[in-house]
Amino acid sequence: MRRPRRHCSILRGCGTLFGAALLISCGSSPDPNRYRLTGSGAHWDVVGDDHVFDDLRPRYTAFFDVVLDPANTRMPDTRPVRDDLEKTPVDRRNYDALNAVAIAYYEINYRAEQNRGALAYLGLSQNTAKLLAVPWRAYGETGDARLRAAILDFFEDASRGEKLRSAATAPRVARIVASLAHKESDPARRTRINELAQGN
Repeated sequence: MRRPRRHCSILRGCGTLFGAALLISCGSSPDPNRYRLTGSGAHWDVVGDDHVFDDLRPRYTAFFDVVLDPANTRMPDTRPVRDDLEKTPVDRRNYDALNAVAIAYYEINYRAEQNRGALAYLGLSQNTAKLLAVPWRAYGETGDARLRAAILDFFEDASRGEKLRSAATAPRVARIVASLAHKESDPARRTRINELAQGN
């Protein structure tokens, strides 16, 4: 199976910043204040004209350096993304952090599933669980309806099993989503949580 297109983005090297700047200058980037990877299919770097990874890497360089190192099994420092995701008032940084966590989750989950049965699997699998805990915690910390909806969009995407190697871990995501119910008082979002937890 071919590697995610995201790796092609990495190979562009110094073209990354130029590409992101070009998209912004042309005004072709859609609203960044949302979960941006819905509809990206099996990959997690770009959705149509929205070059999500290229846009986010400059903000979270050290975080992604650890995530993208294929020889590394240590947990990236999540404090920068956690702090941005939980900040108030909510602005673009919250959504950038959510999307950065999502990319890291899909990438490390992909590598973990590739290494099933190998020594690296346990460490990488634990890292994916810790990454899922970042938006789970933020959901309880924010009262912002739009950010909560975006976090649910991520969990929904992760539980669909469309991203490479994510089908095997979709049940884990469903259990995490189910545990959000006690954090939610809004009837519509609570219904959505219950439906996602049941795989609907």
